[in-house]
Amino acid sequence: MIKRIFSRQKQISKGQSLVELTLVLVILLSLLTGMVEFGNLLNQYITVVDAAREGARFASNDDPFIREYDPVNCPGAPITFCLRGLFFTNIDQIVEGNFLSDGTRDPTSKGALSPIRLRPEAGDDVVVSFFSIHDGNPLRFPSSENGWSYYQSIGFTGQPSSFPTSELQSRIVDSTTPDTGMVVVEIYYKYDQILKFWGIFGIPDPINVHAYAIMPLTAAEPTPEN
Repeated sequence: MIKRIFSRQKQISKGQSLVELTLVLVILLSLLTGMVEFGNLLNQYITVVDAAREGARFASNDDPFIREYDPVNCPGAPITFCLRGLFFTNIDQIVEGNFLSDGTRDPTSKGALSPIRLRPEAGDDVVVSFFSIHDGNPLRFPSSENGWSYYQSIGFTGQPSSFPTSELQSRIVDSTTPDTGMVVVEIYYKYDQILKFWGIFGIPDPINVHAYAIMPLTAAEPTPEN
């Protein structure tokens, strides 16, 4: 009888240890996959933020009102692409890489986003807007609240700007703001989970990443003539 009692207690102890081990392993697995997944996400987010800043930094030293057709750098490309795109596409190329002569992306070129490659078919996008601010009233270029997007110009759905003119005005512009110019570079990127584990906890896959940079744009400052 005593042996049976001790044998039964030993079996219960083993079963309890197995349950405890299973619970601990689930927690450890979650922590490990979380470190890998969200560590990689953070690394890519930093890259996206840096690329947006690099594009805005380049834009702040450029002139958005240059609209000369460049047949050397745009042979065979639609004239509207070159006329409209000199300022905007220069920023896009800094972010993503150079274009080929026909206006398509050079797959061998690397921009500030490298090694990340945006997928316009998935909704990734680079959106650029600049503002000329006079007496606290911002005038937006292009006039569309969606901003400028290369991918939208060639038929992809793209993403609308997250900075409507009214929101920008409420954030950084008031009646006392001196006349100035500003440029906003936004990057939308869908991050695909590499382990596909956190979807069971309701984390979306892909994860939407949005980064932006705002910088002064001297060339867009209003002048007495404009």
